[in-house]
Amino acid sequence: MSDEIKTINELANRRQYFRIEDKASVEIAVLPKDHSAAEFFDLNPEFGLISEFQLLDIESKHLLRSITDKDKNLGQFLKVLNKKVDSLSRIIASNHQAMPKESIKDINLSEGGLAIHSKDAYESGQMLAIKLVLFPSYSGLLLEGKVLSYSEQNSPYELNIMFSDISEAHQQLIARHIMRIQSQQMHPNKK
Repeated sequence: MSDEIKTINELANRRQYFRIEDKASVEIAVLPKDHSAAEFFDLNPEFGLISEFQLLDIESKHLLRSITDKDKNLGQFLKVLNKKVDSLSRIIASNHQAMPKESIKDINLSEGGLAIHSKDAYESGQMLAIKLVLFPSYSGLLLEGKVLSYSEQNSPYELNIMFSDISEAHQQLIARHIMRIQSQQMHPNKK
């Protein structure tokens, strides 16, 4: 029995990550050594807007809790204000992010990586640049990944990618997205 991880399901199970079936905008490019993912994609200024706001939410959550403990009205007001900013940023991002129709794909996503069908074949171990936009939040992430495996059958190939050097903040964004989608699946009438 081999300890080598070949699929996103094995990765998620080994690292105890939750995973979901989802749709996202995904663009992939081969990542040469000593290059970054940002070099391979056209990015408009709005691309990372929502992700940045969500990271600020994570950073400020304890402050908001502390304020709410001291003054419930002020805490509630700040939560409402935060929702307004989120709504505004989502509208701006959705109106300004040009996503080719062919980039919207079914994915299997975890904090550790993703599985996707690709018309292009890749080699196991190959490094990739990944532009990922999660719906419906329009969170934009630039990531780097390593090909764990791909099916050697006819196109479209099943491609299993493990994120490499992913920041804790990006992992938290993906985890929040997964929890939100799982919650929506468990409670479809609740938004």
